[in-house]
Amino acid sequence: MWRDRTTGFSRSEFRRWSVILVAAAALVLVWTGVASAAPATVVHKGPSDRRYIALTFDDNYVTAQSVATLRALMKNEVPATLFLIGSPVSSTPAINNEILKGMQRGLFEVGDHSWSHPQLTKLSAAALAQQIGGGTDAFRAATGARTVPLFRPPYGATNSQVAAVAGSEGFRHLVLWDVDPRDWENRSAASIADHVISRAHNGAIVVLHLSAAHTAEAIPVIVSTLRARGYKFVTVSTMLKGDRLFLDVEAGSVVGQAVARMVRQGHMNGYDGNYFGPTDTITRAQVAKVAVLVGGLHTETVENAGRPSFSDVRPLRDSNGALIPYPFDFIEEAAGAGLVVGSLGPAGQMAFRPNEAISRVQLAQIIARMVRQLKGYGPHSPAVRAASFTDVPGYAAVDVALVAGLGLMTGYSNGTFAPWSGAQRGHVAVVMSRYLDLPVSVGSAAQAGSAAQPGE
Repeated sequence: MWRDRTTGFSRSEFRRWSVILVAAAALVLVWTGVASAAPATVVHKGPSDRRYIALTFDDNYVTAQSVATLRALMKNEVPATLFLIGSPVSSTPAINNEILKGMQRGLFEVGDHSWSHPQLTKLSAAALAQQIGGGTDAFRAATGARTVPLFRPPYGATNSQVAAVAGSEGFRHLVLWDVDPRDWENRSAASIADHVISRAHNGAIVVLHLSAAHTAEAIPVIVSTLRARGYKFVTVSTMLKGDRLFLDVEAGSVVGQAVARMVRQGHMNGYDGNYFGPTDTITRAQVAKVAVLVGGLHTETVENAGRPSFSDVRPLRDSNGALIPYPFDFIEEAAGAGLVVGSLGPAGQMAFRPNEAISRVQLAQIIARMVRQLKGYGPHSPAVRAASFTDVPGYAAVDVALVAGLGLMTGYSNGTFAPWSGAQRGHVAVVMSRYLDLPVSVGSAAQAGSAAQPGE
């Protein structure tokens, strides 16, 4: 499971609590019935059926040389995968800023290279849990940017325990390499370029270093020569994805089929061309947008710009002064259709909390409103099976029973629904896909304007 581990803990706090957190996570997995994470898959090279090459970079210690290397990549429009060490991140803002520039241009992705670059095969499992993820943790904390679930062990040193802990920390692939010009040995730009060019092949993963003395000079030669030979430079994620829609979604699974449908129909989209984030939580604003699109309620006109329904969702304009639809218009459309409601804020105004992660019970309430108002179902419709849970609050019991009775959402084998757990992006795709397949209730007109239940 790929976790966005922005817990608010400092690195020292994470070290102190890591064993407790791992134990707690294990209990949650047992309670929810989710299988433990598989070990990270070790990768030395990509598929050989495409003329792809992935340039990868470690070592983000030296600012001047790292910035020069990053700028050389951007100048030559080269996608690259950067594996960052966590300990220097807070003291190298210039490097972070250049990485962000490349990310904004769609060139760079950031993976993990541990917290302090030890030889991981000599560490205990507890120590591994403290090290693995340190680079991506630090980069997210410093920049707020997304990272990818790719891990590179320092020195390429790995074993089954390293792969297992990396998997439990949310990393899907343990990325090594099969072309190594050893640029860190202060080799000349010509030597670095010659080594890479002479050993280039379909699916090659090249290991380089941001701080190596002459790597920036070698990049233009490597890139121009290999492009002339028909090679395409890609990130590791793009190389591994192949023909799949997203690298982190299994195409044949229930989630994979639902995600593909939602994306194909324009109801949801991924973070980029490689990742959907199926196990990430999803915000209230994002679910409002999906509900409006799936329910066929969206129009091109931005509504209620002069009288917003919620104090914390205001209309925004682009540089030309035009109103921006998301999130304002979608939330207004969802509220106007009675699919979402807000709550009273401190100043007595209605607030929506658009960026708050939505819970399972809140998702169930929205789906229940869609089912009633757009498809005409009620709790006593013939198609609704009996469903009840021991942990659902009273105000949401009817809504949860309705969506569960229609098979749109399910609970757990112990009779619980886990109402306060965060709804995940993949689960939302599945629920909305099931909603699309639900026929309009026979003998019952779709009800408009029914009262929203409290509690959202």
